[in-house]
Amino acid sequence: MRSREQALEVSARLAPRLTVRVVLSLVVLVLAPFSWWWSMDDPALRASGLTVWIMLAAALFLSFSAAWRDRRPWVLCVAAFELGVLALFLWAFFVVARLPGSEPPARAPDFTLPDQEGRPVTLTEELTQGPVLLVFYRGHW
Repeated sequence: MRSREQALEVSARLAPRLTVRVVLSLVVLVLAPFSWWWSMDDPALRASGLTVWIMLAAALFLSFSAAWRDRRPWVLCVAAFELGVLALFLWAFFVVARLPGSEPPARAPDFTLPDQEGRPVTLTEELTQGPVLLVFYRGHW
């Protein structure tokens, strides 16, 4: 009986610090998607979303370390909510953001277009001389 009273006393003493930890985890969780936006200039960070994953891991660490010592229902709900957000991010990153598969066409349709000097070029005539590499420039000079 004495140990239960001591445990309640310790948890009552730690409750304010653990509450701050849980609130901080929610702040980090909300700021995580914005960290990707802030790191857009770096191609590696933009492509991998590394800052988001680091902040999401930090938020999970904060909430689960608080839930480990503080068993109040709302603290456990926050930890479960953040775990659900992790599942949503994983699904969005690995399933939704996947590029669709496509097959290249077997052959380009025949066309006649002007080349860089204005002379007409027909695809079938060029293919008689060998393989053709098509390059399209955006705009003109």
